[in-house]
Amino acid sequence: MNFDKAKILSIEDEPLVRMSILNWLEDSGYTVFGAETGEEGLKLFAQEKPDIVLLDMGLPDKHGLDVLRAILRMEATTPVIVVSGRAEISDAIAAFKAGAWDYLTKPIDHMDMLERTVVNCLERKNLRREVAQANQRYQRLVQNVPVIIFSLRPDLSVDFINDVCLDRLGYQPADVLRDKDWMIQNVLRDDRERMRQAFLKAFETGKLEENFKFRHKNGYIMYMSGRCIHLAYSGSDGGKRIQGTLNDITDRLFLDKLLMQREKLNTIGAISNQLAHEIRNPLMALGGFARMLEKKHPEMEEARVILTEARRIEKLMKRISDYLAPLPVEPEPCQINELLRKVLDDLKGEIQLELVTRFDKALPDIVSDRAMLEDIFVATLRGVLKSVRGRGLLGVNTREIAGHVVCVFDAQSQDGTPIEDYGDDMMMPFDEETEAITASFKKLKDLGGNFSHERSSERVTFAISLPGARTHDG
Repeated sequence: MNFDKAKILSIEDEPLVRMSILNWLEDSGYTVFGAETGEEGLKLFAQEKPDIVLLDMGLPDKHGLDVLRAILRMEATTPVIVVSGRAEISDAIAAFKAGAWDYLTKPIDHMDMLERTVVNCLERKNLRREVAQANQRYQRLVQNVPVIIFSLRPDLSVDFINDVCLDRLGYQPADVLRDKDWMIQNVLRDDRERMRQAFLKAFETGKLEENFKFRHKNGYIMYMSGRCIHLAYSGSDGGKRIQGTLNDITDRLFLDKLLMQREKLNTIGAISNQLAHEIRNPLMALGGFARMLEKKHPEMEEARVILTEARRIEKLMKRISDYLAPLPVEPEPCQINELLRKVLDDLKGEIQLELVTRFDKALPDIVSDRAMLEDIFVATLRGVLKSVRGRGLLGVNTREIAGHVVCVFDAQSQDGTPIEDYGDDMMMPFDEETEAITASFKKLKDLGGNFSHERSSERVTFAISLPGARTHDG
């Protein structure tokens, strides 16, 4: 590597030695400067910003170590080679501790040895610069790549996480590093033990591919995908580390659920429509025959049973017809957070659970039917409250996902009472017990929205999604 353009400063109080050094290096193609005292040398260093300094320890005005420290305070990456007539080992050790890169004793018998030392130091400086630049590029890549990159210790504490953590999960990286249990404690309880075992197993196999639910700092649930990139020995203790990524797959899963929900509702509608069409005509004939039979033979129990069942089926057919009939929609600007607050206030006498709300302040307004939305929220909230029989916690959250406004009603049992589950029956037009909430889902569909439902033994979650600002043709 050619360092002919490098600038070298020699701080040396002996004129003959100083001129010999400068002349040799200048003949070798370097740009050289000389100073007789420490004070003069520091001024030249500040003015010329040399690439390397040759420093004598025995200067008339300052101790060489003081000059060395002053140089490194101004520019810590500049190589300083101590050239001194004192050959004591203690002097060399003191110089290296102060930051010197090399140490030569005078007289210098071979100037080519000095030049070789200069070249070695310049090569090391250049290599350090390239390594620092590579580290900066790596850090920029790690910090700006749109996924969370983390390093996990065997005790499952985090010893590195990039800045994307703040954007995706709401946690400051410094706070994550301070909280020993951050990773596992923010995994939702349903997935916690499974993920604990998956992380521990990854320290043995180097493999981790798991999806799990994780709690955002603002309280709402996110769906994450954890992957192990590399199993390494790093950190100050040289211990084993899982180096991996966390991807936010909430939007993807949300859109998948929307698609499945829409297909399910379309299927229900098609089946209901076909069922109503196929049953209506024979039902009318059967009902008419039963009424005629009852008039002729009022004492006949069989005729009464047939007529009762025919009327029940007619009622069911009407419910199906009502379910299939499009509802008139009166669109207007709606602020979901404000509407939810009103519903919660109206139903406060029915809410026996501890209530926690987390509303996204940046949630955009939508264009929808305000009265229908209020009915939907009331029916959904009552359905959630009906699911939790004992003592529990009710969370109502809002956020925006993939262009949709999402309202989440999340109820947890806190006394071990099992959660009641109505599941997909809530979307069916056939069950009188869930008629109110079924009608609400029909309204939600007519508004272009969708519904999802999750349940465990201790938790039930209802999520209502509504399209962003749009109009309805009604």
